[in-house]
Amino acid sequence: MRANLILSMVVLCMCILPLSDHAFAQKLYPVQGPMATETPQPVLVGHIRRPIFSLGPPFLLLKSWTLPGGEVVQGKPKKLKATSVVMPAVTPVDLPQPNLAFAWDAVYGEGYFVSHVLGKDFGQGIFTDSKGTVLQVETLNARDGVAVDNRGNIYKMVW
Repeated sequence: MRANLILSMVVLCMCILPLSDHAFAQKLYPVQGPMATETPQPVLVGHIRRPIFSLGPPFLLLKSWTLPGGEVVQGKPKKLKATSVVMPAVTPVDLPQPNLAFAWDAVYGEGYFVSHVLGKDFGQGIFTDSKGTVLQVETLNARDGVAVDNRGNIYKMVW
């Protein structure tokens, strides 16, 4: 009886683990910049580092994003508190930034960062590759998130 239970658990884990990498289906859709004008519009796909039954917010489990053309940027998100507003004057933006206040406002409307993010905990990840690509991603909760790359694109995160 116990051997059957263990065997069943092993088989279940073997079935779930391959699927868990895309379990939360994090995606980034371009809303501004060169990628936003492409047809069809490219979508960046996020990949998590642990199985779906892992503890912690899904955003903090992200390990990489796949860019159009198969390029993969990797990094490790962390939890921060939004204590200031950063509005860079240069585009494309030099990354990383302390926060993406300008991107929050571009995606969700003027003043969104100040009224919804400032003073709150949020997740931030800096993802890079060996070719010099930098992608900075932020999320306030499982619904709202933005990203910016060093190629002049601003993205909306969809879970």
